[in-house]
Amino acid sequence: MSDAVKARLAWRRFAAVLMCGLAGHAAAGHAGAGLPPAGDDHPAVRVTVSSESPRPARSVPVTFGQAFRKGQFRDGVRVSVGGRALPAQVDVKRRYDDGSVRFAVISAVLDELSVKQKLDMDLVPGEAAQAGGAAVSAADLLATGFDAVVTLRFPDGAVRTASARKMLQEAGEKAPTWLRGPVVTECLVGAPPKDERGSPDEDLNVQFHIRAYRGASQVRVSAVVENCWDTWAGNIRYDAAVSADGREVASARAVDHRPLSRWRKVFWRGEGEPPVNVEHDLAYLASTGAVPNYDRDLPAPPAAGRSDKLLVMEGPDWDVMGRGPLTAYMPTTGGRPEIAPYPLWTVRYLLTMDPRAKAFVLAAGDMAGSWPIHVRSRQTGRIMTIDQRPEFWLDERGKDRPQWKPPRHAPDAKQVRLTPDLAHQPSLAFVPYLATGDYYYLEEAYFWGGYCLLDTWPEPRQNARGILAGQIRGDAWALRNIADAAWIAPDGDPEARYFDEKLRNNIAHRIRAMYGPPEYNKIGAWGLRTVQEARIQNAANPRWIVTAPWEEDYLLWSLHHLVEQGWSEAGPPRDFLLRLRVAALTHAPDFDPRLAVPYRMVVGESGPDGKPAVYDDWKTLGRENARLSKPEVPNYGSSYAYSARAALVCGVDAGFAGAREALAVLEALLPGHRQVMAGDPHWAIAPGGAAAGPGAAKRRENVQY
Repeated sequence: MSDAVKARLAWRRFAAVLMCGLAGHAAAGHAGAGLPPAGDDHPAVRVTVSSESPRPARSVPVTFGQAFRKGQFRDGVRVSVGGRALPAQVDVKRRYDDGSVRFAVISAVLDELSVKQKLDMDLVPGEAAQAGGAAVSAADLLATGFDAVVTLRFPDGAVRTASARKMLQEAGEKAPTWLRGPVVTECLVGAPPKDERGSPDEDLNVQFHIRAYRGASQVRVSAVVENCWDTWAGNIRYDAAVSADGREVASARAVDHRPLSRWRKVFWRGEGEPPVNVEHDLAYLASTGAVPNYDRDLPAPPAAGRSDKLLVMEGPDWDVMGRGPLTAYMPTTGGRPEIAPYPLWTVRYLLTMDPRAKAFVLAAGDMAGSWPIHVRSRQTGRIMTIDQRPEFWLDERGKDRPQWKPPRHAPDAKQVRLTPDLAHQPSLAFVPYLATGDYYYLEEAYFWGGYCLLDTWPEPRQNARGILAGQIRGDAWALRNIADAAWIAPDGDPEARYFDEKLRNNIAHRIRAMYGPPEYNKIGAWGLRTVQEARIQNAANPRWIVTAPWEEDYLLWSLHHLVEQGWSEAGPPRDFLLRLRVAALTHAPDFDPRLAVPYRMVVGESGPDGKPAVYDDWKTLGRENARLSKPEVPNYGSSYAYSARAALVCGVDAGFAGAREALAVLEALLPGHRQVMAGDPHWAIAPGGAAAGPGAAKRRENVQY
């Protein structure tokens, strides 16, 4: 037996021992990170409402969003507390193709909550126990004398206002509603602010989302000011004030309202915001495919790893048009809390359901409006699409491009300019919408999904086909944002079809490109670059062809996310990328697994004709990568090693051959990895997600390398 064969067998025995240990660990309790099985044996979904008030509260209004597993809630959603039906209102927003409920907004008014009380609500299949009485109407609210007003004062002395009461009066019972029933009705009205003569502003628009609970004594108002029309207004400066029933509730001076951005303020009329927190069941939420299966059994984070500073919402970054927790120049390189499947603050909220963490997540979702990516069509009143303008590019170089008006007032030179970027864009609105069912977050998800298409160069985008053709990491995050918008889009919204169509176009495009004929390559390398294109200086071989495996891991996760959400056709392109990710960790000693998670990986070289030729044996791959990179594995939670680990978890759930062995090998190279993820859970995803189990039984014939 040769030394090479002996070494390979030794590595396989080592991996087998690791697998046994991993299995034992799961049996000892780590299996809790897996998901409960679907079906009638787990019919209830539990949501916990807890009091955050230092005193008892009565007539407490509660509204929240809830995602459901396919096939589980076919006949509606019934709410019960302690086994007794609770009169509630269930606004079903989206159904699966089998007619079962995918997402609903649930509202109730609780008679009483005592101090620090936790109330478990069970959502079970069946018709809701409806609250008595007719639906709350706009007339009920107008009868109370309600009004909310946005006042804008401009440098030239002009004053323009927008009144929620006037908009409701003009719309009457024809006002569009987001929620409607005997517990709560939410009206959606909007119009440009007008001066004292009634002349409307030509660029700005004000929306009011007015949520009135039964009796109209408790009213929640979301006031949104936009400079988002597709007629490309320039910077607009004003002082802003928001009032409720004549009482000022918010104000801001010298607002520089940049193009394609918006801001909002939320306030309550009556007794103020209800002092409650709604906790969702993360295990169940992950089982729907909405979010990853984050590891709920992680150890307690070390004191130094809690990152409480992430929860601070103070200073100008959180003012009107501020950047919130994001880096103002989004293309900035390097690791940041928002560069992950979902931002670090969102993961911490999902793992803890802590009210302070939730407040931060929702505030960051509010600040998503500050970024200049929002394009609303005057023709439809909805997001502008590439179906409407197939050659449009949100860039001055485009054939069909923005024709900006001059600024009405030059922005303050000290203003922090916000520069978005496809390759570093976060997810800001999706999880807030899942948790709250808030219409503002739905539109934010639409706008960010739309931005991914509008900001992609039309030629490789193939105009209205919407093919993403930027950096691989940018394609990954764009697929995530488009898929999330498509997944939550309510039935009847045109965005549901629009985003779904673009996703399917992208998946089909990647399948053709990867599998051919001719097949792109056998090892699963994607995004091939020369050393010059990759900016590798003093390369040992100037003819090398390289990839960025961490970018492939991002894309791999994103494709798997699509599978979990129901786009099963995203499985083949995911599996193409799994070839390289798995094989790089299971071909020792030919390929040292410590070389599997570098910044750049050599995968071939340019031939005499200048065309790339990908290596097809792992001994050559191992030798060439040893000339490029050091054999080291970074052991911190936002590193390439942990995004690679998450990619392998996707492979395990997909049933991809060798993925479980590769995961064991990588985890052996990451001592204390679960403690590391506890402190920094960017990529803390556990096996057992929505795409695992019986749904993954249809396996492909996996080629071994």
